[in-house]
Amino acid sequence: MTHEQSPAGPGPSSGQDRPGPGWRAVPPPGSHADRIPTAAVRTPVVAPGASSLATTGAALTVVSVVLVEFLAGLVGLIGTSTIVGPFRSHGGTSLVEAFVQSVFVTRFPFHLAAFLVLAFLAPVVPRAPLPVVLLRVLLAGAGGTLALALVGLVHGVAEAAGQGTVGQALGRLLVDSVTTPVQIGLPLALMLLGSSTVAWLWLGRPRRRRPGPPRVRGLVRGAADGRRFPAVPGVGRTRSLRPRAAPVSGACRAGGPGARWR
Repeated sequence: MTHEQSPAGPGPSSGQDRPGPGWRAVPPPGSHADRIPTAAVRTPVVAPGASSLATTGAALTVVSVVLVEFLAGLVGLIGTSTIVGPFRSHGGTSLVEAFVQSVFVTRFPFHLAAFLVLAFLAPVVPRAPLPVVLLRVLLAGAGGTLALALVGLVHGVAEAAGQGTVGQALGRLLVDSVTTPVQIGLPLALMLLGSSTVAWLWLGRPRRRRPGPPRVRGLVRGAADGRRFPAVPGVGRTRSLRPRAAPVSGACRAGGPGARWR
C-alpha cells in the first residue's frame, strides 16, 4: 500500500488542516471576545427641534418658577396689606399694581425667552442625562437674562434721553441694560435648575401598565385557552406552545389500534 489511511476513514491532508493567513479562531457564543465595544454616545447640549415632549418639559420648568414667584409675592402682599391698604396709592403705585408689575410684567421677557430656548433649542427630555439637562437650563437662563437686557436697553435709551447730563444718561443705561437684568435673571436661572430637575424626573417616571394577570418569568401564554406553558429558548414569545395531537395515518384509522404495527 502506497497510501495509508486512518481507521476512521479518509480525512484532510496534513497541508489542509492548518489555517491560512485569513483564518482566525471563532470564540464560543457568549464569551467576552464576541462582544464588540461600542463608543459612548455623547448627548449634545444644543439639540434644535420641536416635539410635544420638549414643549411639555419647557412648560413644566417655566410655569413652576412662575408659580413659586406668584406664591411668594402673594404672601408678601398679604403681609404688607395688614399695615398698608393694598389699593391705596403710595408714590403713584398701589401694592396690587406693584405685585403684578414685579411678578408678571417685569419678568415676562425672561420667562418667554427661557421657554422658547427649552422648547426648541435645548429641551428638557428624559432621554438626556441630568447634567446635560442642567447645562441646557443654564443656557435657557442666559437667554432669559439676555432678553431682559435687550428690553432694558430699549427702556434705558428712552430714559437716558431725558437725563440732564451725559453721566446720568450712561448710569441710567447701565442700570437698565446690565445690572437690573442680571439681578433678576440670576435667581430665576437658579430656580429653573430646581424646576427642570423635577420636570425631568416627572417626565421620566415609569408608566403604569394595564391591569392583567400576573406574569411569571419563564412561562408563555397559550393562544386559545389562556394556559401557560414553559418557555422554550429560541422560540418567540408570541408563538403558542399548546400541545398538538399527533397526526394519524390512514392505515391506523382504517385498521384500528393494531394497524399501527404494520
